[in-house]
Amino acid sequence: MIEWSQELLLAIEIGLLAYGVFAGITIVLERRRPAATLAWILVLVLVPVVGLVAYLLIGRRKARRSRRSRRRLRLRPTEATAEIANLEASPETMTPQVTGLLHLALSHSAAPIRHANGVEILRPRPAFEAIELAIAAAQHRIHLQFYIWRGDSTGQRLIELLTERAAAGVKVRLLYDDIGSIGTPLRHFEPLQAAGGEVARFGPLRLRFARPSGRLDFRNHRKLLCIDGELGFTGGLNVGDEYRGASRSGRVWNDLFVRMTGDAVLGLEAVFVEDWLTATDELVELYADLPHRDATRSMLERPSTPVTSTGPLVQIIPSGPDQTRRRGENNASVIAATFVAAIGTALERVWIVTPYFIPDEPLILILQTAAMRGVDVKILVPNPTDNDLRLVAWAARSYYDELIAVGCEIHEYRPGMIHAKYMVIDDSVAMIGSANMDVRSLYLNYEVTAMFYDGEVTKALAQVFLDDLADGVQVCRKDRTDLRLRWRLAEGFARILSPLL
Repeated sequence: MIEWSQELLLAIEIGLLAYGVFAGITIVLERRRPAATLAWILVLVLVPVVGLVAYLLIGRRKARRSRRSRRRLRLRPTEATAEIANLEASPETMTPQVTGLLHLALSHSAAPIRHANGVEILRPRPAFEAIELAIAAAQHRIHLQFYIWRGDSTGQRLIELLTERAAAGVKVRLLYDDIGSIGTPLRHFEPLQAAGGEVARFGPLRLRFARPSGRLDFRNHRKLLCIDGELGFTGGLNVGDEYRGASRSGRVWNDLFVRMTGDAVLGLEAVFVEDWLTATDELVELYADLPHRDATRSMLERPSTPVTSTGPLVQIIPSGPDQTRRRGENNASVIAATFVAAIGTALERVWIVTPYFIPDEPLILILQTAAMRGVDVKILVPNPTDNDLRLVAWAARSYYDELIAVGCEIHEYRPGMIHAKYMVIDDSVAMIGSANMDVRSLYLNYEVTAMFYDGEVTKALAQVFLDDLADGVQVCRKDRTDLRLRWRLAEGFARILSPLL
């Protein structure tokens, strides 16, 4: 039996005390949400070794770019392009609701307002058809990034198209998230690279000096495609058979992509350029590879070709743990702030579709107050049986009671997994993007959302919602009252874990 000397025990006690004080001060200074602050302090103090390892891997508050990236990127591409807009052509009869949201948008230098020439909302099969046609027609440049890129028939088909374009001299850059695409072998991308295309992984998990070189929790959840600087796509689709409705399991995945043309594509492409810089330390000039642009000008200069689009107003909103506002404060929750502000302005309806519904306190409160003001609040989520993340579905159900009690309607989609992420506010605001309404998307992931200030786009998205709602079943108060104890316990435990989901 080992005997401990008094001096050694005292040294251990002092060391643990110093560690606890240091850990507490470190977490407090990061100014997280109170629940997250307390959780991390408890983990670090009660299980110091495991807690410290977890903190180093997934707990640090902000993502940091490499020193080379910070030197090369004196100004973010999204910020550098903030003045390239055509607001002079904005409608003069703008409602106070939209005016307020525009002011909020313009306060974020990373999310300027631009016009599109055209906007089209696409279901999965038409979306993949449009993507394939766009890639096949590309003449100069293709930039695309997805959270999940599978090596199945859908992924293989796109790689073949991209390889053909790269071989024809088109500049192709493909970025995918290393965790989201962890099951896809590197050899899947080799034909594209052999043809001259460039492929990069965001947050690679390879070991470097005995440390993971990528953060496990800061994942790039964005999905976007830009063709020749003039055509752009974004939304909730990933690259895989299940998203195209062609999986062997036969599972149906309902999702959305939005196709845009015109000046608004600049906002999407600036997001890609930032992510490409993070992944590769290579700064891509927005106007390079495009002969109709002045390729001699830097990204940080106003382009020689003036903006001319006069269609729907579009705000491309990027969000991530490495962003800052103009005044330097943390900007990781810019999409959350936009969601809350938009819901708070609603006078008639708030219609939401999200596959993963784990709202934080501000979102819960604004949804409740909207319903109590008489706003038609409807939320469509997957049913737990078809949700690919069952634990998340249980956590989502734990929020039903407090929303239903004040008049919100909760509907569960029945035909399969609904993976779309969109929102309709009254008759003039619509949002489609990659962000789920959960803590991870709002505060940890890199996300992108397209926000449209346009009556026609909003009308089209509202019809999509009504079609989806017709395939849902409303959750009634009686259903919740009769819920068995074991399911209430499951929901309660899942809710405790919700900040980590």
